[in-house]
Amino acid sequence: MKKPKPLSFCIKGIMIAFFAVGPLMPNTYAQALSGEIESLKKIVIELQQQISIQGEEIASLKNKFEEKAGPKTVFLPPKGDPAFKEHVQDVVREILLSEKELTPEEKRMVTLYDDGFWLKGKDDTIRIGGWSQADLNIYEKGNPGNTRFRNRRTRLDFRGVLEETFGYQIQLDFSGGGAGLQEAWLEYKQLPAARLRVGQFKVPFSLEAMHSSRWIDFVEPPIGVSNLQPAEDLGAMIYGTPWEGRIDYAFGVFNGRRRLSEDNNDAFDLAGRLVLAPFRKSSNDLLKDLYFGGSVTTGSSQETLGGTSFTTAGGTSFFTYSTGARHPDNRTRLGGEFQWIYGPGDIKVEYISGSFSDVDLGDRKTDVNINSWYASATYVLTGERKQRNKPINPKNDFNPSKGVWGAWELGARYEEFLINGSPLAQGFATGTDRVDALSFGINWWPNIHTRFMLDYVVNLFEDDIASGGETMDKENLILLRTQYDI
Repeated sequence: MKKPKPLSFCIKGIMIAFFAVGPLMPNTYAQALSGEIESLKKIVIELQQQISIQGEEIASLKNKFEEKAGPKTVFLPPKGDPAFKEHVQDVVREILLSEKELTPEEKRMVTLYDDGFWLKGKDDTIRIGGWSQADLNIYEKGNPGNTRFRNRRTRLDFRGVLEETFGYQIQLDFSGGGAGLQEAWLEYKQLPAARLRVGQFKVPFSLEAMHSSRWIDFVEPPIGVSNLQPAEDLGAMIYGTPWEGRIDYAFGVFNGRRRLSEDNNDAFDLAGRLVLAPFRKSSNDLLKDLYFGGSVTTGSSQETLGGTSFTTAGGTSFFTYSTGARHPDNRTRLGGEFQWIYGPGDIKVEYISGSFSDVDLGDRKTDVNINSWYASATYVLTGERKQRNKPINPKNDFNPSKGVWGAWELGARYEEFLINGSPLAQGFATGTDRVDALSFGINWWPNIHTRFMLDYVVNLFEDDIASGGETMDKENLILLRTQYDI
């Protein structure tokens, strides 16, 4: 279709025709026709002006409508719809300014970030993560301890799966001013009910000790746990969670000298832990997260004890072995544990004992027997469900502009640590044979990856202890922690 000619173009044509034939027309008729054309010309000019004004008004209205409507809305298909994936791929191609297809080898490796940085291949995976805990310890007036900042823990963690068959972990610790190997193990994971692990890892003993230091309820573990736990050691272990997780067991053989230490005798330490959760798959929320169990380690020791100490959460030594004290005999640890989680609430009770036979000092010998226990309770004020050995995931991440503040948790703990009186009476050690401790804590989770902790701790000593040239019968502490994981 031909494009219509403008009205002004038609008028010009009429005028040209008039001048061409005008001389041939009678004079009166020509004058009349000329007047009509002038009148028509004025009408056309007025119409053009009106059209121009209306165009400006239309443009103004359009701009006002677009400002009121806001940015253009793009309607995407639902996330589960295959069309959504195609749309995302198109966007990525536009960003990359390339339509190049990935080769099969390039498609093998996919990277994700969720609780660490994951690399996933055809048969292998590796997770690169870590966490850091920066502490501030404040000692109340009269305490000889030095108020201090501490790099309590900084860990770099590598773990994953090889050929869909073997799991592994390598974890480094940087809290001591250098890099130390915390854990390094390989396990056969094809049998969930009976996995075999070898290397350096946590000895299966104690509820609190087996849980990650990232997610314990208070800044420091109870005195009994921190001083009696075997921690990481070199050895082999079989463990599993049969019966749909209602049973959690582990049995292992270890050097008995903690991490990075060669064995110094011909006897291995044996360790075992058994935890029952009989209502794990129940629909009854009241009993679903009820756990109880026990653990044991036994073996022979060849350790020099002189100068080693038991300490409080603030690092204060309250029981120190005398120079020359040794333990060349049997040692046994026993533990009993109970945990009940219901909604945002959590109750823990744990008992730990240690028996060290025939500790010697010169030609004298004595037994050192230790009994400790604690009971703790926590409650998440913002209503999030408490989980066993996992972080709290806030319903609403911290965002003051929206009036949301993450998750908040309160906690309280009471504990006792008792040593039989013989070592002190016979000069095998100095200090006190009993400590009672009370802790109050507040935990704030701005998001699942970040936590701030504030604890107030009171330690009561049965006998006065000497520390920093001073004597005291109690210790008051304020412990703060900033923690994040990647």
